[in-house]
Amino acid sequence: MKIALAIATVFLALLWTGFIGLSAALANWLAGQGVDLQGGLQTIVQWPVPPWIALWTDAGTAEAVRATIVWSVEMLAAVMPWIMPLLDWVAPLLWVIWAFGMVGLVVLAAVGLLLIGRMRKRAQFTGARYAD
Repeated sequence: MKIALAIATVFLALLWTGFIGLSAALANWLAGQGVDLQGGLQTIVQWPVPPWIALWTDAGTAEAVRATIVWSVEMLAAVMPWIMPLLDWVAPLLWVIWAFGMVGLVVLAAVGLLLIGRMRKRAQFTGARYAD
C-alpha cells in the first residue's frame, strides 16, 4: 500500500512538473512574440473549422466553439497592450505555484504514509488481541 502511494505521488509530481514546465515555456514564448502575437491571433480567427471536426461533433457545436475563440481573441487583442509587460512575470509565478503544489503533494503523501502505518499497527494490535 505504501509503495502504491509512493508511485502515485511520483506520477502526480511528474505530471504537475510537466504541466508547469510546458505552461512556463508557452508563457516565455508568448512574451518573446511581442507585437507579432496580435497578428498571430488574428490568423487563428481566420482559420476555418477543419472538416474532420464533423466526425467528433456536430457543425453547430464546432461553430459555437469557433465563435467563442473569435470572441476571446478579440477581447485579448483589446487588452494586449496591458498584458505584454505582465507576460515576463508569468513563468516565474508559475514556478512559485509549482512549488506550493509540490509542497502540498508531499504533505498529503506524508500524511497518507503516516495513516497507512497507523492502520497497519492497529490491525496488528487488534489481530494479536483476538488471537489470544
